[in-house]
Amino acid sequence: MRSVQPWHQTPWDWRATIQFICGGTGTGLLFFTALAALQEADWLVRTGTLVIAFVGTGLIFVWIKLGRRWRALLVFLNPRTSWMTREAILSIPLVILVLAAIASRAPVIGLLAAVSGLGFLYAQARILRESMGIPAWREPLIVPLIVFTGLAEGAALMLIATVFFGAVGVWLPTALLLLLTIRLWLWSAYQRKLSAPGAAPLRTVAALDRANRTVIMLGHVIPLLMLISTIFIPSAAVILGLLAGLGGLFGGWYLKFTLLNRAAYNQGFAIARTPARSPGYSGPGAKPGWR
Repeated sequence: MRSVQPWHQTPWDWRATIQFICGGTGTGLLFFTALAALQEADWLVRTGTLVIAFVGTGLIFVWIKLGRRWRALLVFLNPRTSWMTREAILSIPLVILVLAAIASRAPVIGLLAAVSGLGFLYAQARILRESMGIPAWREPLIVPLIVFTGLAEGAALMLIATVFFGAVGVWLPTALLLLLTIRLWLWSAYQRKLSAPGAAPLRTVAALDRANRTVIMLGHVIPLLMLISTIFIPSAAVILGLLAGLGGLFGGWYLKFTLLNRAAYNQGFAIARTPARSPGYSGPGAKPGWR
């Protein structure tokens, strides 16, 4: 029965993972860049270039992954039903608006870019949700988990940037603290859902269990403690904020790596009743690799 057990999907490899990591981090950073630009327009230049670097890198890796690379243009042909098409279409105004915001230093354009970035991030989440053959991706909680992971990554990277370019206000570490708390709750709820009998293959559950302690401790608990410590140790706020940002960023990237690689087993095969030699008789059903 080994040949019919769930096996690891291969079409989406490490290059697709980089696209999801870079796209989520870039659009999350864009959101907080637009907010910071309302106070100081120079943030559009300081971190807007990072946004282009992250989003552009993700799109390039998807293009590299394709065997016949110019066939990538076909992705634009099905906006009615494909979230991948919608993501590709949204990437065009996203890049144009970010470049325009950098050139003009206009906060209004930055806000428009942030809106398109949120649409891009939501489309990424829906791409996974619609992949019904992968139990780890079709769980409805994957959508808010990916969206809030991207926002948390953006806030974490923005907090790291403030170490080099100057603070933007207490609202940024507060936003990161809130987003990390929400992401931790979503991750825990997501893992509980997939750990229920019949929700996911045993290999998927095992992969999530192996990653759980790292995701929770390094990606959430320690960064949250660092952020809270800045209240009581203001003299070390810069270094504590830097460590919190690095932890929050690592947590999001490792979470996505786990979801898109290690836990990405497909449905496998199952039969309702096993055949028997005697007419009129059959054995119990089987679903190898599931609990």
